[in-house]
Parts: sequence; structure tokens; C-alpha cells
Amino acid sequence: MGRGIGRLYPELVLTCQEFVRRCRAAGLNVLVTETTRSQAEQDSLYAQGRTEPGAIITNAPYPKSAHNWGVAFDFCRNVKGREYDDSDGFFRSCGEIGEGLGLTWGGRWTKFPDKPHLELKRLMPGSSTKWLIQTYGTPEAFFETWRETDGKPPAPEPEEEEMTQAQFSQMMGAYLADLAKQPPSDWSAEGRTWAEENGILKGDEAGNLDYKGFVTREQLAIVMQRMSSFLERKEAKER
Repeated sequence: MGRGIGRLYPELVLTCQEFVRRCRAAGLNVLVTETTRSQAEQDSLYAQGRTEPGAIITNAPYPKSAHNWGVAFDFCRNVKGREYDDSDGFFRSCGEIGEGLGLTWGGRWTKFPDKPHLELKRLMPGSSTKWLIQTYGTPEAFFETWRETDGKPPAPEPEEEEMTQAQFSQMMGAYLADLAKQPPSDWSAEGRTWAEENGILKGDEAGNLDYKGFVTREQLAIVMQRMSSFLERKEAKER
């Protein structure tokens, strides 16, 4: 199953990287264990405890898991032998950090709680894939919206120090171009001003953008952090 963060929806790539950074800054040694699942992988997991031996570990047949759409990831404690030890509230602490980044934490679910799970709330209203299925039909059709016009798939997740300007532009381009298809969310005047001044977005006073979508303040905060980090490294190399 996919562990690589680069297999996630472009916006969630940025969010996941920031989640790991914030957790580690808080002394929470976290490891991303799973990202996007194929149909075969989901079918196999769903069969467990039903038609195959083992305990039931998912109630979502394909394509009703957020993992099938690349909009969720799982995590654990990065300590051998204590991966799922929650005696000190590790998963709640990590989950709350994720919630602060616009994610839904599975540990709050009353039915089938899933403490090691986080998903992109904006694309999973009600923690359901219903909107994605109605809008795109299949995960494959959704994945196609991540691609640039030349048909090339997004680059695999690079190491933080190795991200090139082209890779950064590709990631941001796919994210912004897809906003038009997403459920609208609140617009921050402060965030919008920053984005327009830096040439990321253009819009009118009513909040209408070239992409006919909206960007939340939290999303822009991640973009700002990522861009700032990239520019600092770029300037340091040019000195």
C-alpha cells in the first residue's frame, strides 16, 4: 500500500508535510504509514473479516474510502514496538494538529473510530466520499484533474531540500486549477491580498477568482510557508 506522500492530492501533499513538521516540532515523533490505496488493495482490506480470515478493519468498499481518492493518510508513532501505543494521548495530540490544518481526525468518529487516520475535510463533507463520487465518478477521473495540460503526472514527492521551482509550480498549478471543481469555502481578505500581491491569484472585490473558486486562509498559510521555505533555500544557493 502507498506510503509515499507524493501519491496524495497535491493540496494534501503540502498539508501532510506541514502536519509532520508541526508534530515533530511538538515532540511527537510521527510517521506516515499509508496514503493512496488501489482498488485491489481496498477490496483485499474489505474482504478481511468477511470473506477472508481476520478482523474487520474497514467498513468502506471500493471506492468509498478516502484513501481510494488520495485525500487521506494514516500515521503512527515512529518508535519500533510502540507504533500504536496511545497511553500518553499521542494520537489525540497529533489529531488536533491535523484538525488545525483543515483535516478531519478519525479519532472523533463515534462509529468505527480510527485514531491513526486524517483526511482532507474540504473534499470529504460529512466524512463521506459521496461528493467525490457524484462529481468525478471514479478515482481515476479525479486523478486526471491533478495533471497538467501536457498530460504528465505530478512529480513524486521530492526531498524538502531537492524541490525544484518547476516541481513547486506543477504542484501549485494543479492545486489552484482544481479549485473550481471543489465545494466553496470561506475567503480570507488578508490571505487574498497576499496571494494577489504575489501573483498567485487574481480576483475582484466580490471574491471571484480567475479559477472561479475560493481558497481558505488555512490553505494559503500552508502555501505561504512552503513558498517562503523554497525561496529562502533558492536565495541561499545563489549567494
